Amino acid sequence: MNALLFNCTLKPRREPSSTQAMLDKLDKAMAKRSVKSEFIHAVDEKIAYGTASDMGKGDGWPAIRKKVMAADILVVGTPIWIAQRCSVCQMVMERFDAMFSETNEQGQLPLYNKVAGVCVVGNEDGAQHVGASLIYNLMQLGATIPPNAEAYWVGKAGGADDYIDVGQGHEYTNSMIETMSSNLVHIAHMLQKTPIPVDGNTAE
Repeated sequence: MNALLFNCTLKPRREPSSTQAMLDKLDKAMAKRSVKSEFIHAVDEKIAYGTASDMGKGDGWPAIRKKVMAADILVVGTPIWIAQRCSVCQMVMERFDAMFSETNEQGQLPLYNKVAGVCVVGNEDGAQHVGASLIYNLMQLGATIPPNAEAYWVGKAGGADDYIDVGQGHEYTNSMIETMSSNLVHIAHMLQKTPIPVDGNTAE
């Protein structure tokens, strides 16, 4: 069982990231369930802007797409900026958009028989809005969304604190991460044993 975790922070890999801190917790929770995770630090991956699966020379997305197709579990992590998912996350989802016109080997949408979830961090309210839009997008592409497949943390309105500094011990958020991990892995195992049938579920 393997997972691909997208960190859509605006920060380069060398800088501390609250989004990465939450994804690290999820990684540890899934590792206890024998899941091996790989991280995609999107801002450093030379992902071109566009809505095709390959935007040409220098585009980092085609290699990432291969990893997406090989993964059992997908998780998109994003900070909240201006009450929305951040621009890097939007760019990543725009590249996923190409999958609406593609299929897997069974003729289904590419994310069929994969499970997906979302991690959201931010300093003000908006986590449920951001999570809802991402989960809806991933569902449209064929991913299965288990119960409670979002973990989030937001600080006080007007505050300057970050999850990486003050939120990692938050009991409710940690409980969400544990539940999310358990359900992602459980449903992924179910889909491996009993995939969604092709009959009635093709993109043609």
